[in-house]
Amino acid sequence: MELFFFRHAEYERLYNCTGLEINSIALERRQFVPESIAVCVLCAIYYHMRDNSCYKLLFYIGITDLGILWVPGLFSGWANLRGAVFCSYPTLMYFVGMASLGFWGAETIADLILAFHRCLDLVSPRFAHILFSGPRTSLWITGCSLYALYWALFMKPVVYSSIYFAWFFYPFADYRTGDDQHEEYEHWLHRVHNIAVALLSPLIYLIFAAKLFYDVRKSRRKFGAVLSEMDAVQIRVIVFDHFKIFIEVFFVSLINTLTGFLYVYIQNNEVNQWMITLAEFAWLHVHGIGNSALFLFN
Repeated sequence: MELFFFRHAEYERLYNCTGLEINSIALERRQFVPESIAVCVLCAIYYHMRDNSCYKLLFYIGITDLGILWVPGLFSGWANLRGAVFCSYPTLMYFVGMASLGFWGAETIADLILAFHRCLDLVSPRFAHILFSGPRTSLWITGCSLYALYWALFMKPVVYSSIYFAWFFYPFADYRTGDDQHEEYEHWLHRVHNIAVALLSPLIYLIFAAKLFYDVRKSRRKFGAVLSEMDAVQIRVIVFDHFKIFIEVFFVSLINTLTGFLYVYIQNNEVNQWMITLAEFAWLHVHGIGNSALFLFN
C-alpha cells in the first residue's frame, strides 16, 4: 500500500499497463466459470454459517458424509467385484477401514448434537443460545472431530469381506472358523456408541416432533378465529411445512436406528445374508438419504 501512496513513481514502473492489450488473450482463456460459481456459492455458505449454528452443524455433517460415502459405495463395489478380503489388500483395507470408522464416529455424533440442538431450540431457546451461540458451535464440532480422531487412531478398524458383502471387525471371516478371538477386534465403545445412536436419535426427534405439533395445536386454539379466516391455500401450506418436518424426523431417526442396531448385531451373531446386505445398504443410506433430507427440508 505504501508503494501506491508514497512511492507512486515506483508503482507506475512496476505495474504499468501501457501498451498491454487485454484482448490479445482470448476471453475463454481468462475465464474459469465452474470455479467462479463455486467460490460465490462457498462465500454465501460461509456468510450464513457465521450466525446460524444449525447450518454449521449441517455443513460439518455434509463434509463427513462426503468423506465416507466412497467407502460403502465405490470402494465396497470395487472390492466385491474383485472378490477381495482383508488378506487380498491388508494395508489398503486397514487404512480404508480406519478412515471409515473415524468418519462414522464424527457423522453420527454430529447427528445427535444437531438433533439435541434442534430439540433444545424448540423447547428452551434460552438454553440453546447459551450452548450453541457464536463460537460455541465450533467447540461442539471440534469435539466431534477429536472424538472421530480417537476412533481412527485407537480403535481396530472394520475391514471389507466380499464373502458377506459387508464390513467386519474380524478380518478372517470364514477362513479361521474355529477362532474364538472375535471380541478382541471390536472395541466396546463401538457397541455403546451404535446402541446410543440407535436409541437417542429417535428419542430426541420424537420429543422434537411432539413439541412441534403441541405448539401448532396450541397456536390454532389460541388464534382459531384468525386461522379460520385464512384461505385454504395458506392453511395447506402450513400443514405441508409441518408434514415435511415430520418426514425429515422420521427418515433420519429410522435410518440411524436401523444401521446402529444392525451393525452391532451382525458383528456378534451368525445371521442370514439378507440382514448383512440390509446393514450394508442402511450404512450407505445414512450418509445419503439422511443428509439429503436435512438439506431438502431446511
